This record gives sequence, structure tokens and C-alpha cells, in this order.
Amino acid sequence: MAKLSILVALLAALLVAEVASATRFDPSEWDPRRRGDDERCEREVDRANLRPCEEHIRQRVEDEQDDEYPYNPRRSDRRQRGGYDDEQQERCCNELNRFEDNDRCMCQALQEILQNQNYRFQQDRSQRQQLEREVRNLPQKCGFSSPSRCNLNNRRPY
Repeated sequence: MAKLSILVALLAALLVAEVASATRFDPSEWDPRRRGDDERCEREVDRANLRPCEEHIRQRVEDEQDDEYPYNPRRSDRRQRGGYDDEQQERCCNELNRFEDNDRCMCQALQEILQNQNYRFQQDRSQRQQLEREVRNLPQKCGFSSPSRCNLNNRRPY
């Protein structure tokens, strides 16, 4: 019986150690100022018109695919539209400008853009990777610095 008690205690200690190592405590998550920043950013991102960014990114990913398949009829359609993509990028940059001085909000905006376009490219791994690259590069294309700690794949991107 004593051996069984020791074994149960040992297993319980291992379980506690495993849970503790898997759950990392981040004190900043409990900081009310950070939660306030997150809520403020969420409101700002909701108010922003990110559709030009989404269209620009979608266009870039599709154009990349068209370069791989040069006989795609959509390719010639896009070329006839001329500066449409440049206009979308400019409108996108104007919207992202509101987040230029706030890495956390910029990161949330980029995550929103990625999530809103992700469904379009679910089936093709290379397109999903291109989509993420385009979203990550968007701040530089607009002349802004990129958020330093932005994880686009997490619910809490920053």
C-alpha cells in the first residue's frame, strides 16, 4: 500500500510539473493597462477600413500565382486595370497610418487582415505562405516600421 501511495504521489508531482511547464505565466496579461490597450486597439481596428489592405494582399497573392501560370486569363484582365493595385495599396497605407506609432494595434490590424483573407487560400499551402509574407511586409511597403513582436498566428498577436 505504501508503494502505491508513493507511486500516486510521484505521478501527481509529475503531472503538476508538466502542467506548470506547459502553462507559462505572463504577468503582463494581468496588467489592467495592457487589457485597456488591447480593448482600445480592438476598437481602433474595428473602426479602420481594412478592405483596401485585404484587396491589395489578395491581388498580390493571386498575381504571384498567375506568374506561375502565365496562360491564366485572369492575368490579362488584371493588367488592363492598370493602377488599381497601386490605388488599393495607397488606401491601405492611409488606413494603417493610424497604427504607425502603436505596435500592438498595428499587429492586431495585420492579424485581422490575415484572418479575413485566410479563407480564400485555405487549399493551397504556397498561397497561404505568400499571404502571410505579404501581410508581414505590408508595414514596410507603406513606409512604417514593422511591429517587433507580432505573432500573426496567435489570437493575441502581441
